Amino acid sequence: MRGLRVLFRDRVDAGLRLAEVLREYLGPGSVVYGIARGGVVVAGVVARRLGCALDVIVVKKIGAPFNPELAAAAVTEFGDLAVEDEVVDFYGISRETIMKKAADQVPAMRGRAESYRSGRGFIDAAGKTVAVIDDGLATGTTMLAAVQSIKKMRPSKLIASAPVASTAAASRLRPFVDQFVCPYIEEEFYAVGEFYENFAQVTDAEVIEYLRAGVNFC
Repeated sequence: MRGLRVLFRDRVDAGLRLAEVLREYLGPGSVVYGIARGGVVVAGVVARRLGCALDVIVVKKIGAPFNPELAAAAVTEFGDLAVEDEVVDFYGISRETIMKKAADQVPAMRGRAESYRSGRGFIDAAGKTVAVIDDGLATGTTMLAAVQSIKKMRPSKLIASAPVASTAAASRLRPFVDQFVCPYIEEEFYAVGEFYENFAQVTDAEVIEYLRAGVNFC
């Protein structure tokens, strides 16, 4: 049995360490988007540490048939889609089916995003240095969907970042962003939670609290 390589106490610890490597890229005037839910905690710590604006982007995985825990794709609140080609091909899932499932999810995701923002509008990325942050990247599918949405808003610089990522996720994402920033890129990667001592599920209430604190701070 493989010994676990624990890197972080919790998401706050991960955010503090990630902030140090993002310091050369972000500062006042930059925007940090946390992928809900766990990514918002890490992003909130980074935003507070570096004086950035903070927002959330909601992304939902679409499970494979008969195996909902295995992501076949991911869709954002803006309707942008990233597909796991190997999973889709293995299960013989048509693109039309994936697109239909994704479209069905978007209205509820938009409602959830509005609830998180407490009525505040989405912070526009246009012309700004921005970072999209998650608490870890196993396949990179969720992050890829998120950066596709943010890229359409024409930021001056787009960064994808996480405290830890698999080598496969890092390679997959680099072509889609101006900078990929991750202090720990791991060859052996089974689940994000294995790198955390405490990886408790983040609640909707915690997301709202971090966003409100980020708005007040910035």
